[in-house]
Amino acid sequence: MMTADMSTPSEFDAPRSVSRLAITSLILSLVFCCPLATLAGIVTGTIAVIFTMRDRTLSGRWMAILAIVISLTLTVVQVTVIYAGYQTVLVPVLTGPQSALKEGEAGNIGAFQSRFETTPTNGNTPENAKTFLDGVKERYGVFTGSALDQGSVPNKMPTAAKEFVGDYQLDFAKGRMRATCAIEIADPKGELSMKLKSILIHDTERGDISFPSTVEKSPEPSTNTKP
Repeated sequence: MMTADMSTPSEFDAPRSVSRLAITSLILSLVFCCPLATLAGIVTGTIAVIFTMRDRTLSGRWMAILAIVISLTLTVVQVTVIYAGYQTVLVPVLTGPQSALKEGEAGNIGAFQSRFETTPTNGNTPENAKTFLDGVKERYGVFTGSALDQGSVPNKMPTAAKEFVGDYQLDFAKGRMRATCAIEIADPKGELSMKLKSILIHDTERGDISFPSTVEKSPEPSTNTKP
């Protein structure tokens, strides 16, 4: 009866080295500031798991699995943050007064006003809002949408302390109009605002129309008379 040679090491007793791919995947998974790095962490981690399963001289499988879990979690977080930034910052800039005018078109005066910055003297009142919306609908018909005029590029990029001013194309049932809108980036407290400050529709035929509008009193005539 033959006996096994116990002096010969089995594959389980052979020295094992840590997979370089597993190490790389873990490093990439921790670079949370770059979405491409975490995606690469998922790819390299998956390959490392496959290699460590096939080659028993390689270790680091659990390191690769941990890298995949971390990378997936951070990728979801990054996508959520990017989507939120797109919705709260980029969309208002690209569409300008679209949300406000849609609310006004539906007859929701309060929601229309809420899209604008509110100050005690800027004329953002229900009466002025209704007058503006009625005038717009009477002139141009039903509002259908708006978009940033790609041919209009601001001279300076806006910062948190400044407003964004851009030209927009407004589409109505009776045609397209050009408008200039100012968007507040941050409020006086430094918090993200992205509210409209003003909208000015350019109309060379019937005169420009804007909201909000502050009525400035004309100076009273002097009562002094010369001797």
